[in-house]
Amino acid sequence: MVLDNEEIKLSEKLQKMYQEFLIYVEQENVEFDRNESKKLELKLEEKIQWLNRYLIHLEKGGKRIQAGPDYWVQHENHKLIVEYGEDEQGNIKKDILFLWCETCSDIVSSHTKKSYENQDFEKINNHFGHEINPVRKGQNSKTICLTCNNCQKNKVFLCSDISDWFDEI
Repeated sequence: MVLDNEEIKLSEKLQKMYQEFLIYVEQENVEFDRNESKKLELKLEEKIQWLNRYLIHLEKGGKRIQAGPDYWVQHENHKLIVEYGEDEQGNIKKDILFLWCETCSDIVSSHTKKSYENQDFEKINNHFGHEINPVRKGQNSKTICLTCNNCQKNKVFLCSDISDWFDEI
């Protein structure tokens, strides 16, 4: 069994960062509206739980999570939106798109127009600013689809299979 030590270290570091931030939010919530603080605590706890499950999977010799559908499925039942990316100075870059999760304030995926590998850019670009939901094709399905709440026609605009091991964690 070969362990992915680099990914394990990164995941442990992320988990520790989220745990420290959660402690800060719990202790210093006087700076936040109490309802907003509680929402943030729940988001952080969800991220920590996910990272813990992912770490256990990696420590058993499991494969890394794959960009795209594995990230989409993590945000099932969340509200996503397509937004433009920014450069280092904060300038809007229309050749970079982010699928942003408004539910947990996280980037779900990024798509670059220039990349020959990214054939999904135009499909996603057609839904810029729209509310997107990742939805499985059926119960226990290995296929996740991005659906657009703003479009009457072509609600489903992108589908892909998730990793076989994903539901095990």
